[in-house]
Amino acid sequence: MQAAADRALPREDLSLAINSIHGRTQNQLHIHIDCIRADVRDALREHAAEIGDSWAPFPLPLSGHPYQAMRVETLDRPGATPFQLLADRLPAARADMEDETLIAVGATFTDGEPGFYLLASRADLATGNRGEAEELQDHSCAVKAR
Repeated sequence: MQAAADRALPREDLSLAINSIHGRTQNQLHIHIDCIRADVRDALREHAAEIGDSWAPFPLPLSGHPYQAMRVETLDRPGATPFQLLADRLPAARADMEDETLIAVGATFTDGEPGFYLLASRADLATGNRGEAEELQDHSCAVKAR
């Protein structure tokens, strides 16, 4: 992505998303690496003080869907990968991980330390939520034009 942008992109513009089984077009788990939508990045910045070290409801819907949010320092801490944090700390997630969607968004916290915001949502076909965190990404990567 950064090569295509011809410059280094700030970590706050980058994301990794995994869709639920209901939001997959190729019937297999894969990771979408892309820019985050500017409105999502701005919402994370605006509500940064409300995002803690445990899962809690994000204060507003994103793309019309409810999300849980938490902050982490790294994505690869032994015993605390994003999937493990989702399964271990959200009781409904562990039973049916295939219904969960997850996105990690690069962050620089208010203390200047780098990390990530994790956002998770549960597919609910009755409400039109297919569990596609990819919906929070900007595949055209408009931020690279800044």
